[in-house]
This record gives sequence, C-alpha cells and structure tokens, in this order.
Amino acid sequence: MNQYVSSSFHREISRFFAEDAGHTLLIHGAPGTGKTLFTLRVLNLVRPQGEVLYVSTRVDQSTVCQMYLDDTSLLDKTNIVDLSQGPYELPVTIDLPFSKLNLDSLLEWIQSINEATDNLTIAFDSWDLIHRYLAGRHENPQSITAMTSQLVALARENQIKVLLVSEEPDPSALKYIVDGVVSPQVSTDQRGRTRRNLKLEKLRGVRIENRLQPFTLTNGTFQAIPSVELKSAQTTETEGTWDPLPNSKTTFSTGIGDLDPILDAGYDRGSVVHLDLGSDLSRDVWSVLTLPTIRNFVANEMCATVIPPKGGSPGLIQSDLTSVVDRDHVDTYSHVLGANMETRTHGDDRAEFEGDEDASDGDARQPLSTRTDRSPPDQRPNPRVGARSERAEGDDARTLRPPVPVRDLEYDRYIAHCDSIRAQSDGPLLHVISVDSVPGKFKKHLGAFANYIVLHNDLAVLVTNPGAEFRKRTDRVADMHMKLERLGTAVVLYGENPLTPLLGIGIDRSGAFPTVNLIEMV
Repeated sequence: MNQYVSSSFHREISRFFAEDAGHTLLIHGAPGTGKTLFTLRVLNLVRPQGEVLYVSTRVDQSTVCQMYLDDTSLLDKTNIVDLSQGPYELPVTIDLPFSKLNLDSLLEWIQSINEATDNLTIAFDSWDLIHRYLAGRHENPQSITAMTSQLVALARENQIKVLLVSEEPDPSALKYIVDGVVSPQVSTDQRGRTRRNLKLEKLRGVRIENRLQPFTLTNGTFQAIPSVELKSAQTTETEGTWDPLPNSKTTFSTGIGDLDPILDAGYDRGSVVHLDLGSDLSRDVWSVLTLPTIRNFVANEMCATVIPPKGGSPGLIQSDLTSVVDRDHVDTYSHVLGANMETRTHGDDRAEFEGDEDASDGDARQPLSTRTDRSPPDQRPNPRVGARSERAEGDDARTLRPPVPVRDLEYDRYIAHCDSIRAQSDGPLLHVISVDSVPGKFKKHLGAFANYIVLHNDLAVLVTNPGAEFRKRTDRVADMHMKLERLGTAVVLYGENPLTPLLGIGIDRSGAFPTVNLIEMV
C-alpha cells in the first residue's frame, strides 16, 4: 500500500498546544491503546517551537529510540530522560540538580530546565509511576491530586507545556485539575477489525466539534485519519492527465492504487460490486470510490454507463472526466444518464430505449456452474476508432438523444442501451448504478442483471443508501460487498466480502490533480 501520511495532526490538539499558555494535557487509557505513540507524536509536533523532554519510567532510552523513533522523527536520545530503572538508582546521563527524587527537587529541576531553554514541553510517561516513586520518599506523601495541582500551577506560571500519561481507566480527580484530557481507545468489531478512536474529553480554549477522532498506529507511529472534504477529490478544471492503471486478464483495476492489492488486483471481471453507503455521509460520497474506476475505464478506451444517485449531479461526472481524461475519450466512452442529462450516442445505431416493461423477474442468479468463463474476449480492432475518424472528416454524425429521465428508464430499455453501446465498441462495459435512482421494476431484475454482467464479462457497481428497500436484494446478487462509513470527521472504506481492515480515506493533492489514498487502521 502506498503509505500516504497526512502532514496534519488532529487539529484540536494542534490548536491546544499552539497557544502561549502553559497547558497541561492528561492522556489516559488502557495498556496498548497508543498513549506512548500519541505522546511522542505531540512532542514531534511542538519540537520546532522549543525544547522537549520525554521522561520514561517504563521503557529505557535505547528501547524508546529503537521502537518509537524513526528517520522522520525530530527527537533523539538527548530528548529522553530515562527513569526506567527506578528513582533510587537514577542512571540518568544529564545533569540533574538532585541525587534522589522528591517532589520539591522535581519541581526545581523542571524550573531550572525551563530557565535554560525556550518554550519547554515535558512529558511524564507514566505520571502514575512518578507519583509512586515520590510518595515512597515521604512518611506522609501527598496524593496524586495534590502533586498534580502543584505541577499544573508551575506549568501555568512558567508557560511550560506538560503531558501526563496515566493508565488509570478513569482518573476523575485529575480531570478537573488539568487543562485538557484525551483518551486513546481501541476496540474490535464482530469480524475482528481494529477500530481506534481518540476521545477528546476536554481541551481548554478549543472548540471540539467531534469528540471521537479515528487514528491508526500504522508503521509504529500515531497517525490521525484525516478529515476529508469529499468534493476536493473531484476535479472541475483541467489539471492533468489521468494515467490509467492496467487491467489484468481476470480483473479490472479499481483506479485506486492502494485498493487494487487489497482486493487481489482489483474487481473480478464479470462481477457485481455492492457499494453500501452508511449514514451521515455527504450526497456525493459515492463518487470517491466510483470516479477512479470510471476514469480508468474511459482512459483505457472502455465504455462506462453511469446512473447517479438522486440529487447527484450528472454534470459533475462529465466535468471531472473532461478535466483529467482526453476529451475525445470522454465523448466516445462515457454515458451518463440523469433527469436533465442527454445520453451521447453515435450514428444510426443509437438505442431507442424500447422493450417489454413486464419482462419476467430474474431475481435469482443462475448457479455459478452455468456462468460463462471470466476471461476477457479476444482482442479485436476497435471499430470506434474508425468511427471517430469518419466524424472528424465529415459532418458530425453524432446525435444527442432527447433527455431520458431515469425514472422512466425500465430494465429492458437500459439493456437495449447497453447492447447498442456494445455493438459499437470492443470489450466489456462498466455499469455504475445508484439503485435508489432506478424504478422499482428495474430493481426487481437485479438477478437477471447480475447474470447479464457475468455473460459479458462486464463490471457493475451497484450503490445503495441507508434504508434502501432493495439493499438486501442487492447484497444477495453481488460478488463483492464494500462499505463507506463515517468515523468522526473521517470517512472509512472496508470490505465485508472480501473481508478487509478499515481503510481511512485521504486525498493526496501533491500531484497534478487530487487522488484517493487509503490508510489502514491497525
């Protein structure tokens, strides 16, 4: 997988530490939830603005460097204070103003470091063990609440940023003292997929729009699953040329370089894909997964027929395609149907959208043994190339059909339209159909449609919305089941069939035009 790493951290955390005030952040959670990786990520975030120290009570300096720091980290061993062997031995390599640990000397040490540096940030991992060490030096030790209050007061007075890591499941007493509280959380769904969220419980001075923010620990680093402006994945003006991904003898590329290897080289030829949309998603979210596939088909000189969802914009698809794919390819190979969209056809072979609206219901697909071979047809010269040349030499033979409202598009009319396209082209077709946009009688033919796809080695992507009447029927006829879901401000993709991990969607804008990248949640 192409490891696209967002340069941004959680925006709320960045804003929390961007202020001049000496803020104290409590990071609490169970072992293995990512507290240490989160803490080191924050230290990397603030390192360019000042000095940082990571006080480790559990892991020695060498292990921290080997396990948690890489070539991209701004930290090294000089930023690590090693207390992992206990406070009484204290084998530290830096000059400390005390020989043994107690609360007063700890506060004096922090203040002396702050006076010698600019913009100090110091992290204690874990604060629970620091308190245990200090309490062991006094007959009447202070509570962790009282000790934390003194540290927070020192931080505010001297403009020191402090991170306190705790494995207490609910350190309620401390939450009222510190300025911010976050909790990394991990869970496993019913199919064994890992889900991670950073719970933003409190961030003084920062507005929290969504308290659960997804993240991943891929490559051994804490990484936020970025918020996605889905419209930014689409192109509306000429920015570059789509470089088509190759298809294999048995599969079609999804058009997303990160997704093809996860699906074993892409979508199977002669298959139906169910794209299942979750709730609270934007109107055009369906295009994030389908637009790359449409682009790739058209750029590879294969036809694509698209029926957008209700409220979707057919013009948006045409605009996107003409921005990144050769205009002649778009005119020749793309067919977008919509309430106010004209279907492009050529010559005298145009489809008349006629047929028997009362054809028998083919809801059940034929057994697998009756399906045709999935290998592609033999390569033949493409008659459409000559057709384009003839149009260029004489009068424009292309005609525009009267608008065909999707609500009037019955199943047999659609098949007649596809057969007309197939008669003029070489190779399989892509069908992207929003199930909620087609009439009820069309939906009842989903089984027959699936068999049609197998027969012609086509690819169909059927899109359903939450609560759609024919969602289960769509799933029954589909060979693959992919889901798009919102997690906090992020959008994730995952496969139910085949089973895949959660994949956070990111938009890479470093190239000539935005492309979709996937970040595995581990």
